[in-house]
Amino acid sequence: MHLTSTLIGLLIVGLGIELPTPCAAQFWLLANPAPQWWRNEALAKRPSGICYKSLTVDTVNPNSRKRQISYCCDDYVNEGNSQNLKCVPICREDCSNGVCIAPGNCECAPGYDRRDGKCRIE
Repeated sequence: MHLTSTLIGLLIVGLGIELPTPCAAQFWLLANPAPQWWRNEALAKRPSGICYKSLTVDTVNPNSRKRQISYCCDDYVNEGNSQNLKCVPICREDCSNGVCIAPGNCECAPGYDRRDGKCRIE
């Protein structure tokens, strides 16, 4: 009897709680997005920096002599390994408070402006 009355009491309390109306989804766009969001978006738009060339090699089978080789383009450096290329552009100027999106092209984070070769607070 004690368990039954406890369950009935919980049911009554639970029914008295007003639950929010369900909705499909809500997305809020911040007026000043977090720098990490900006960084991820800038990196996603950056070109891969991977170049390709075809080589002819000596093989027994004449149909398999062409090979396509991938490598980092000029002004890019490989931060991965030989099997997984991760070509990153080289910015010769300071790119702190920003992201190097192409060789010699630094994009400053929101709230920063490019002056005197550096990303400085606006």
